[in-house]
Amino acid sequence: MIHTTRRRFLSLAGTTALATTAGVTSARCAERTATFATYNIEDLTTEQVQSTGDEQAAAAARVIQEVRPDVLALNELVNNVQESAVRDVPRTPTNARAFIENYLRIPQRDGLDSIDYEYIYVPKSNTGVHSGMDLDNNGTIDKTPGDQTYGNDAYGFGRYPGQYALAIVSRYPIEKSAVRSFRTFRWMDMPDSEIVRESEGMSLTDEEAEHFRLSSKTHVDIPVTIGEHTVHALLAHPTPPVFDGPENFNGKRCHDEIRLMADYVAGADYIYDDSGACGGLSEDASYVLLGDMNAAPGNEESLDAAGTYFLENENFNTRRLPTSPGGAQAGSPYLTAEFGKQVDYVLPSPDIAIRNSAIVWPSKNAQKNGLSDDVQTASDHRLVWADITSKA
Repeated sequence: MIHTTRRRFLSLAGTTALATTAGVTSARCAERTATFATYNIEDLTTEQVQSTGDEQAAAAARVIQEVRPDVLALNELVNNVQESAVRDVPRTPTNARAFIENYLRIPQRDGLDSIDYEYIYVPKSNTGVHSGMDLDNNGTIDKTPGDQTYGNDAYGFGRYPGQYALAIVSRYPIEKSAVRSFRTFRWMDMPDSEIVRESEGMSLTDEEAEHFRLSSKTHVDIPVTIGEHTVHALLAHPTPPVFDGPENFNGKRCHDEIRLMADYVAGADYIYDDSGACGGLSEDASYVLLGDMNAAPGNEESLDAAGTYFLENENFNTRRLPTSPGGAQAGSPYLTAEFGKQVDYVLPSPDIAIRNSAIVWPSKNAQKNGLSDDVQTASDHRLVWADITSKA
């Protein structure tokens, strides 16, 4: 259950370490603006990023170079360190580093500058990590990577370990020693959860529930140092609330994956990380939630998790949501994906001011040196960004 902390009071009183409201400056209260962004690049693989010349990777890099975010969450970038355990692919550099070196450091269009990220963090993902259980209840435990049934029996769907993983790249230092991941948190350990037990279709037996992990990829808290202050970049990529039956297994899992992030920023004490440390964020922490959450406001399959835990939650600053002209033409300015949903989010804590924000989705008649074409080539999702302001 989400509980209210004093964070809301602090943001209204203007006493936190991070951003004050627009226009408030002083000699002792200087401001520093950083751009935070999230981008689902649709199953960007090791083969694509470990060498130059890939059309999708180049298009995605062009979009990123247009925005030039300081802190960028990447969804669906294969974790090649995990993949290398079962496939003949390079273990180093990481795919995040290879994408930087082979694409982001090279201007992708005339008039664009290269961009570099000194700091990266690539957490392990549950995707393609086999559970050892018959999770799809087809009568077979498929332990051979490479196909659909193997992925169905993994903790998070993936035909091999590390598929659909995530990473963060940053121009600001990452406090790696303070990173917290929640990859092994069990679904059954969330109080009042939506866990599906002993029903028809996809469900968990008592034995399976003892081991089943809530996170389909991972949930991770990555502290980033901006000036003299820390902003916690909170990354997740919940499972899509589809590909199941009337029991709504994936929808309920998506709901609780989203709820875990909301409970974490509210300081819930039931949460434990992969090292065994308990509890959520401290009340005075500043943070930005980043990622493809696979849930749109009002979505029935995910039990309106995005509306309840993000947009209607006072622990997130939703006063200025990003928009785009292309999304407006597709049905709503808030859409972030071609399939007509608002699923990608950049949501700061309420003590952080949002100076500007947008979704990179040009209108149909806009052709800025082929940007519309590159946006479509890169992904079925759109890059979402927000300029946030903190004290220097």
